Amino acid sequence: MPKLAFIGSGRMASAMVQGLLRSGACQPSDITVIGGQDNTASELSQATGVRAVTSPLDLLAGADAVVLACKPQQFAGLDPAYAMLARGKLVLSILAGTRLVSLSKFFNGARNVVRAMPNTPGAVGQGITAQCSVVALSPEDALIVQSILSGLGRILELPEAMFDAVTAVSGSGPGFFFEFLAAYEAAAVELGFTPEQASLLSRETFRGSLGLLAATRETPDNLRTQVTSPGGTTKAGLDAWASAQFRTTVANALIAAQRRSAELGKA
Repeated sequence: MPKLAFIGSGRMASAMVQGLLRSGACQPSDITVIGGQDNTASELSQATGVRAVTSPLDLLAGADAVVLACKPQQFAGLDPAYAMLARGKLVLSILAGTRLVSLSKFFNGARNVVRAMPNTPGAVGQGITAQCSVVALSPEDALIVQSILSGLGRILELPEAMFDAVTAVSGSGPGFFFEFLAAYEAAAVELGFTPEQASLLSRETFRGSLGLLAATRETPDNLRTQVTSPGGTTKAGLDAWASAQFRTTVANALIAAQRRSAELGKA
C-alpha cells in the first residue's frame, strides 16, 4: 500500500484511518496526518500509532496519495504549499459540496483527483460512499481508492452530476433517520413506556425489519403490504401518515437537502 497523507484528522478521517488499519491495507507507519488548531491529530496518533505532523512538507514528503478530509469551509484558506507538494500524487477529497473543478484548480499538478461522499455510519464500517474522478482511474489508483474507502463500508461509483442527490440521500440520510427514530421513541414514551423500554422496542423493531428486508429480498412496499391487514392497526397508522402526506414530506426533505448541496457547491 502506498504512503497516505491525511489533511484533516476529524471523525471521518479517523474512521478512514481505522478502516485502513482494521482491513490490513495499511500499517500505522504508512499513514501521516495533520490537523487544525485542535488536538485531533495527536489523539488519532496516540490511538492508532499513525504519525502526526504540523507542516505540509512533513505531511507530504514521501506520500503517494493525499486524502483531503478537513472541513469544507477550510478548503478556501488551505496553504498553497499543499498543492505544490501534491504534484504527481493522487488526491481524494471527501469535502461535501466541493466540486472536482475546484479541487482540480487547487491541486493542478495532481495525477488524478477523486471526489467521494461518505456518510457517518462509515465510522463503524457500515456506511456507503459514492465516488467519481476527473479521469478514469488507473488500476493502481483504483486499488488505492478502494482500499481507502472500503473500510467505511460499500462503494458506489456515480457521475458527479448525481452528487447533490447523493448528499441528500446518503450523506444527510443518517440525520433524517435519527430524527425519525427520536420522534418514534418520543411517541412510544407518550404511549406509556419508559424511555428505556421505548428505545429497546423501537430500535429492535427497526433493526429486525432491516434484517427481514435483507433476508427476503422483498421490496419495502411488499413487506408493508404483508403486515397490513384491512381494518387492522397497521392500516390505521398508515392512514394517519397518508393524511399527513408522509411520503411528500420525505420527498420534500430530500429535495431541500439536494438544493442546499447545490447552493454550497456554487459558494
